[in-house]
Amino acid sequence: MNVYDCANELAKAIKESRELEKLQEAKTALDKDADAKKMVDDFLEASQEVDIARMQGKTPDPVKEDKVKQLYTILALNNDAQTYINALMRFNMMMGDISKTISEPVQSVIGA
Repeated sequence: MNVYDCANELAKAIKESRELEKLQEAKTALDKDADAKKMVDDFLEASQEVDIARMQGKTPDPVKEDKVKQLYTILALNNDAQTYINALMRFNMMMGDISKTISEPVQSVIGA
């Protein structure tokens, strides 16, 4: 079995996945609403800062955590924004599962 052939098959499966289809549909709708897009961008940026702090073993800034919560509450009021965030979360979960699955065979060898 050629690993590169499998990688290409995986890429094709991802392109054809329901998760990517829903994410693309949600992005198209979101792109039509500049205010909702700005809210989503602000939310994702703030969330990323909090997540990075956690991954570095730091306690996230409570002000930033509150900002993320407030932005999420506001996003929940906009259907296009909420749909996009939900689709993005499902897609990211799928990608995380794939990453975990393909990295498991080498973890004991590389010590990760």
